[in-house]
Amino acid sequence: EFTGQLCTSCPDGAREIERLVDEYGDQIIPISIHSGAFATNGPDAANFVTTEGTDYSTTFGVTSWPAGIVSRMNNGEVLGRSDWEAKYNSIKNDAPYADITITNTFNTGTRVLNIEVETKWLLDGDDGENYKLQVYIVENHIIAEQLDNGVTINDYDHKHVLRGAANTTWGTTIPVTTSGTTDNQSFNYTLDPTWTEDNCEVVAFMYKDGPNYEVMQANIKHATSN
Repeated sequence: EFTGQLCTSCPDGAREIERLVDEYGDQIIPISIHSGAFATNGPDAANFVTTEGTDYSTTFGVTSWPAGIVSRMNNGEVLGRSDWEAKYNSIKNDAPYADITITNTFNTGTRVLNIEVETKWLLDGDDGENYKLQVYIVENHIIAEQLDNGVTINDYDHKHVLRGAANTTWGTTIPVTTSGTTDNQSFNYTLDPTWTEDNCEVVAFMYKDGPNYEVMQANIKHATSN
């Protein structure tokens, strides 16, 4: 979801995401990306905008907010919130390509988070496709301002906020694409001292390398649990 603190309609997008999660459960892993003028001019812009998020907004051609991309289908097709549920329903019964297992170890002294990701293929990869692993840090329950349908909410609860990528903006290559094979990758990420580690989560997902970008499988785990 692409959003911003000064986007007066964006809380409606956040509420739609919460409704979908309530309806469909953990098949949906939301990520809120603050980008564009509604974000960069916000009161906490320095705390919300990321280099990665700006790159995604540019790459996928986001020109209005709130906007969403469902599993980056159709080369990252940008959709308004009224179209998110139908797009999700079109893929919710697809057979999974892989199992993704996340193991986290957090050092409270150094604030270094070690992330181990195991990707086990359940199907063969598609011919001619290259696959990548992307690992994000997201944070929940960031209390800050938000414009909501013309009203400034001083203690708005920002959820699923993208904080950064542990393995660069576009991830790292998954070299094996045959059913039954396993890929293991490890990353270290230092959490900012202003972030609440118990509210942070690690999202790992496998996607087809550009220009397709479609996400094929994903998982999420709290940063402070292994």
